[in-house]
Amino acid sequence: MKHFCIFGTHPRLSLAELRAITSDIPAPILCGRSALIEDQVWNGNVLMNQLGGTVKLGDIIAELDGNDFTTESVFKCVFSRIHESSINFGWNIFGGTRNIRSKLAKLAIPFKKTLKAHHIASRWVTGEHDSTLSPAAVAKLKLPSKGLDICLFVHGTTISIGLTSNVQDADAWSKRDYGRPIRDSANGMLPPKLARIMVNLASVPKNGTILDPFCGSGTILMEAALATHAKKIIGSDNKNTQVTAAKQNTEWLINQHIIHLEDEGQFQFITSDVQKLSTHLYPSSIDCVITEGTLGPLLKGHERQAELEKTSKKLSLLWEETLNTIRPILNDNGTLVCIWPAFKTQNGSARVDLNLQLTSLGYDLIDPLGGWESSKGPLIYQRPNQHISRRIVILKKSA
Repeated sequence: MKHFCIFGTHPRLSLAELRAITSDIPAPILCGRSALIEDQVWNGNVLMNQLGGTVKLGDIIAELDGNDFTTESVFKCVFSRIHESSINFGWNIFGGTRNIRSKLAKLAIPFKKTLKAHHIASRWVTGEHDSTLSPAAVAKLKLPSKGLDICLFVHGTTISIGLTSNVQDADAWSKRDYGRPIRDSANGMLPPKLARIMVNLASVPKNGTILDPFCGSGTILMEAALATHAKKIIGSDNKNTQVTAAKQNTEWLINQHIIHLEDEGQFQFITSDVQKLSTHLYPSSIDCVITEGTLGPLLKGHERQAELEKTSKKLSLLWEETLNTIRPILNDNGTLVCIWPAFKTQNGSARVDLNLQLTSLGYDLIDPLGGWESSKGPLIYQRPNQHISRRIVILKKSA
């Protein structure tokens, strides 16, 4: 059976996360910022709760040749899912050329007329800027159960018709972001969704041990507790105030019943400089390191090339030292998922990049999209109008 995923604002990153979670299924068909997946053991509820970068999931209910596509044919595919005499519906198009998407978008009103011809009153619900309906709107209107969120996917000469079944829980994500007791926005907080993506990219083994050596206020620790079956989750930082903040945030997860009280024992906290972690942890005791180190000073947008290069060189040396320190405590199959920043202002650009040193440092760079995408390139996370972008890097300890 075919299903679909609609990705958020960073589709390649979301696709890499999906591959890490569902690596045993065939490569999907990509349609814009969506993917069509063949999976016989699909569980939309479980998958939606696991993924950080996917905003909608659903089922493909029919596939039509583009020449046979009409609003009547869509109605025949969805009528068995209509249980009310009056419904709301969304009309979303993915893939294809701009011209094809425009033509399909214009069919929403004729589809509304088709529903009326079959004695069904309806309201077409649209997004703010285009016809794509947001997950929050789909959830608020209860379209998976009381309406229809129709998704049309154009690939080649085929149009696949899908219905949304699951959407990302915006309230739960917001609560863990803005509702936690300690937020450190001054230091450039790691977004919880990106933290979850990084945790999923690490493919943490059951009963494994996770380390975040730059844990800050504990965002990665929190998402790891929710998304893995790790036996131990270790947070370390060289500032005791940060370690205390991480403790308070993980305790808040328990107090809010987001995780169970018995999960409290999986957390361990260490106040230590990263270069001294080996004095606290046994050799080969860590399965996965998942972390974001410092991103450097806050940029105002006018910094010159020399200043950016100075920051980049300083952070590159820090990462070289970190990789050297971490390698002995990683087990032989150990994975490291980290973030290397890049800087761009009106006067220059620079980035942290240790690709050429990785072999001598004892690491292999992993391509998380191998076999699922023809193009290669770094996984980048960047919010609009920011001068710092995050490159998500996946490393394996080499033999």
